[in-house]
Amino acid sequence: MKKSILCMTLLFLLSATQLLAGGASISPSADPLKDGAPFPNLALTGPISAEQAKYLGLSGAKSPYSLNELGAPILIVQIFSMYCPFCQAEAPAMNELYALIGGADLANKIKLIGVGAGNSDFEVNVFKEKYALNFPVFSDMKFTAHKAVGEVGTPFFYVLKKQPSGGYDILFSSLGRMGSPEKFLKTVRDMAKL
Repeated sequence: MKKSILCMTLLFLLSATQLLAGGASISPSADPLKDGAPFPNLALTGPISAEQAKYLGLSGAKSPYSLNELGAPILIVQIFSMYCPFCQAEAPAMNELYALIGGADLANKIKLIGVGAGNSDFEVNVFKEKYALNFPVFSDMKFTAHKAVGEVGTPFFYVLKKQPSGGYDILFSSLGRMGSPEKFLKTVRDMAKL
């Protein structure tokens, strides 16, 4: 009986913690990178289409790509997991954000990618097909990128600005679902002065 009560209490606390995080799965070892800090030059692995490579300003169909190779002045990176229920619920909003960026004549200024923390190429592809994602998503099966960005909960957003050196700095970051894609894009535009 005591074990049942303890288990139910732990489940309640976990659910409450997830709700307090604004619709995110929590990572107990999370240590997000600070706004203004340089962003690591991640190796982006997994297959993407020739059209998506062109979208990112990449030539050729090699993998891995280096994050710093991307030609985006502003880059939105979503850290997700296909097993995260919040990421699953966020997928339609991600498609909407991608469409808003293209429709607002920002396609040459802002790019969007996803990185599947702990997800294989197969899992990322299943997630991409299930939610009809149009933007590039990369796998991170060994959590290499996830560790480099602070073992954050999911979904987690880093909004990056390209520097003259070729690397990216963090404009701002956010844990949890974005809420309104329109408001999120307005925040990105305001922070990036676009």
